[in-house]
Amino acid sequence: MLIAAIAGSVMILGGLYAFLSEPVYQANILIKVDDTSGAPTSSGRDILSNVSASFDAKSSAEGEMQILGSKLIVSHAVDALKLYINAKPHYFPLIGAWVARYYKSLPWPHFLQADGYAWANEAIDIASLDVPKDMEGAGLSITALEDGRYSLDGDQLDAPVTGKVGVTERFDTKQGVITLRVDRLVGKPGAAFDVVRSSRQDVVADLQKALQITEQGTKSNVLSLTLRGRDPARVSATVNEIGREYVRQNADRKAVIAANSLDFLQSQMPAMKQQMEEAEARYNAYRNTHTLLDIGEESRIALKNASEAEIQLLTLRRTRSELSSKFRAMHPSIVAVDEQIASMQNYLDDLNERVKSLPVDEQGALRLMREVRVSSDLYSELRKNIEELRLIRAGKVGAAQLIDASDTPKHPIRPIKSLILLVSALLGVLIGVGVTLMLDHLFAGVTEPEDIEAQTGLMVYATLPLSPKQRELEKQAETEPERQGLLALRFPGDPTVESLRSFRSALQFAILGARNNIVMLAGPLPEIGKSFVTANLATILAAGGKRVLLVDGDLRKGHLHTSLGCALAPGLAEALVHPDSFDKLIQKQIQPNLDFLQAGFYPSNPSELLMGKNFSTLMIAASNQYDIVLIDSAPALAVSDAGIMAPIAGSIFLVARFGQTRIGEIEESTKRFAQTGARVSGVLLNGFSLRRANYGHASRYGSHAYTAYKYDASVQ
Repeated sequence: MLIAAIAGSVMILGGLYAFLSEPVYQANILIKVDDTSGAPTSSGRDILSNVSASFDAKSSAEGEMQILGSKLIVSHAVDALKLYINAKPHYFPLIGAWVARYYKSLPWPHFLQADGYAWANEAIDIASLDVPKDMEGAGLSITALEDGRYSLDGDQLDAPVTGKVGVTERFDTKQGVITLRVDRLVGKPGAAFDVVRSSRQDVVADLQKALQITEQGTKSNVLSLTLRGRDPARVSATVNEIGREYVRQNADRKAVIAANSLDFLQSQMPAMKQQMEEAEARYNAYRNTHTLLDIGEESRIALKNASEAEIQLLTLRRTRSELSSKFRAMHPSIVAVDEQIASMQNYLDDLNERVKSLPVDEQGALRLMREVRVSSDLYSELRKNIEELRLIRAGKVGAAQLIDASDTPKHPIRPIKSLILLVSALLGVLIGVGVTLMLDHLFAGVTEPEDIEAQTGLMVYATLPLSPKQRELEKQAETEPERQGLLALRFPGDPTVESLRSFRSALQFAILGARNNIVMLAGPLPEIGKSFVTANLATILAAGGKRVLLVDGDLRKGHLHTSLGCALAPGLAEALVHPDSFDKLIQKQIQPNLDFLQAGFYPSNPSELLMGKNFSTLMIAASNQYDIVLIDSAPALAVSDAGIMAPIAGSIFLVARFGQTRIGEIEESTKRFAQTGARVSGVLLNGFSLRRANYGHASRYGSHAYTAYKYDASVQ
């Protein structure tokens, strides 16, 4: 039952969390980033890019991921959407938000709308809210009024102030001026809204931490941006705004780069044009002063190769100049360019050596023709690049594209109700089992005779199994009191009775070594079956031929007369007051060889009566008349009566209840008896259950340990 109760409680708590906790939504966008820079490249630049790529293993997307999550991009989204302003209806604790989500149309009673709680379709749009620095993060409250007005209140305000929807209001406070504009306010008069103006810097930092930016696949150059939040429209708008701003700024960066490059190239145009014209003029002048019919095939090839080599050499030197502004001299890209420059310079030197073998007139002509061709090619390439850069600047085409925008999510990703309920059920069972085991370890009673003997030093004389027949007798007694009877008489073959017969044999030997034949049965606390054991033991002793006097020594709640079927009559209490009536108060032969002295009418001073000399005198006199005097005492730890009676008994046995009596109770009872000079002889473990005992004990005793024998003749 305890396990089921704990498991049910944990599952209920889990269910409450699953259904009452505010859902979390997720929004996602995809951005494609191109590898190309968008700038025009020459053949020399193509060569360099191939060399540089071998040293740069990183994807271009990695750098773009850093830009996408940068403060520059994120802060724009924060400003555009005013994410530093948080305004929501003031919901009833725990269930208010849940009710507003799922039952918006319910008509709520007026008393539930007290204190400004929102329950349904309340909404507010704040266009702007500026507060003093000291008030950032402080809670404010806006309450709807009639005629499109509202009141603003908060801990930082001396008194509430009022404003009008659609109007920019200024409120003076001790900390400074509050500027507020509410564009829309939906709610009945009295509906309240919780408003917080957070620090812009903190909101930007928190949003940067919340963004999850990854690359889809390996070097796919497709970036995924994910954001989670409790407002589906807000998270969707946030990621879309970040994506759009990133694409826009990417295009702006490309346009700025193109504009800077265009300005530089345009500044070079006059000089390049002048170089080309001067080269043409020198060549024409040379032809006018030298008679040249035509140059040979070898000269034409040398001219072509030298021109191309010089153009590539100029391009490489220009590229190195650009790289040197970004990287150190030992960077792999610059080293690769230097190697290209050296190789191209060597190739050009070889061509120049070949030209020297030509006639002098052809050498001069080739040199001037090469200058004309190089300057003309460079000028043409420069004009082409300028036109391309103009197109890029005008079109603002970037390397990034928003390929998948986010829709407003409809289904939350958390909480997963089925998973929470399953985990709650499993966790509840585990906690229930753990608590049960802990309580069993800390507070459960003894279940092993060996534990009693090992921890208390007392011998367990008998282990009395739990009797289903006794339960039947008790149920019958509730409806038919006249049929009340002892287990030993009604079911003499019951395993519990057999165990008492075994104890009878052990008891006879114990009495031989005791100073008298007075035997007292005591228990640490009530409700352990001590009186049941005493009454049935007395019956079994008498059936064995012993003359037994059974004394109900519990002067407070003694009820042995009920078990024995006797009417309430004067007994021990009256005998202690009038010892001369002792013999008359004993009920003779209630069973063969069994006399009974019941407790009598409960006195107001039982302890004082027992402390008098009459008790010991009467018990000693009885011990001389009977083979065994069996006393059923009051609980040892509940009252002091048992300790007062103990010194007169030659043998004292503690009755312990299986699974109920703790070792400490047995030890404390033994200690109290020792303080009065009495010694406990042993222990009787009552109510033993094989199903509740541990496996080791059940294995040793076997499943038939307490199976009763069947007699051919009736047991007497």
